[in-house]
Amino acid sequence: MDKRSPLGPVRPLHDRDGWLADLSVDQTDPFFFDHPLDHVPGMLLVCAMADLVVVGADIPAAGRVKAAMTFRAMAELSPELELCVGQIEDERRTVRIAQESTLVADGWVAFSSADKPVWPKRLAGSGHPPAQASLVHRMRPENVMIGDPVVADDQVTAAVVSPAEGHALSGRRPGVHRTEAVVEAGRQLSTWLPHRMGGWSLDTQMLWCGVTLDLPVGMPRSLPLTLRWQTAPIPADRAKFRFDVIAGGDGVGDKGSVVGSLIYASTVMRPEAYARLRANRSAG
Repeated sequence: MDKRSPLGPVRPLHDRDGWLADLSVDQTDPFFFDHPLDHVPGMLLVCAMADLVVVGADIPAAGRVKAAMTFRAMAELSPELELCVGQIEDERRTVRIAQESTLVADGWVAFSSADKPVWPKRLAGSGHPPAQASLVHRMRPENVMIGDPVVADDQVTAAVVSPAEGHALSGRRPGVHRTEAVVEAGRQLSTWLPHRMGGWSLDTQMLWCGVTLDLPVGMPRSLPLTLRWQTAPIPADRAKFRFDVIAGGDGVGDKGSVVGSLIYASTVMRPEAYARLRANRSAG
C-alpha cells in the first residue's frame, strides 16, 4: 500500500480468494478534502480500492490495467466503509465497497502483462497553464491536475499535470505516472466540460455515477500525457464522456499516440434538490 493509504489492517476473506479492509476518513486531507464536503469523495474510494488491490494482486511492471467502478450510493463520512477485493471471475477480480448494509460501489479490475514498450521521448516546450480551479471543483492550486483545456477542430484537449512529490497522487513508484492521478485528471476534465461546454452553473452538484479505464502500466512521468474528447452535445441533467489518452503529444492537439481511454458518467443536481436529498438522508 501507499504510505499515505487510509486503509486499516488488511484481512483475508473467509473461505474465499480475496481480502478486505476498513477505510477511515480523514477530513483534514489536503487533496481528498480540498474543500469541505458532507460525504466521502469518489476519488478517495477509487484510490483506497486501488491501494487494497495492490496488496494481493500481481501487478506487472509493464502491461495494462483495465477497471470499472459504479457508484451506487453516496458514501457518508461515518461509519467506516468496508472495502473488499473478491474472487477472480473471467480474468477480472471483483471489488466492492459497503457501508453497514448499503452497497456504495462495486466493479472489477484486471491486469495483463506485456513487454516493456519503447515510449516516445518528451517533446521540447514549456508547461501548460493550469485549468481554472473552480471549474474542476478544486480550491488548492496544487490539486489541479489538468492544463487549461484547448477547444479546436471539434475536439477538446487538456494536458495531464503530474502532481508534485509528496502529493497524495504522486505515485508509489518514483518516475512513473500513477494510474489514479490520470483518472483524477480525467475526472477534472469531465467536470470542466459541463461548465464550459454544457452551460452547467458552478453551483450545480455533480454526482459521479461511474468510471471505466484502460491504461498502460508503468508510463514514465517524463512522458507527456494529453486527454482528448470529441465534442458532442452535453445534456442538461447528465453527462457521459469518453477520453482518449495520448502519449508523447504537445497537450494542445492530437499529436502523439493513443495509448488508453477513460470513460466517466455523472448526473447533475441543483443546490436546492441536493439540500433536500441530504436533509432526507439525515432524517432517515
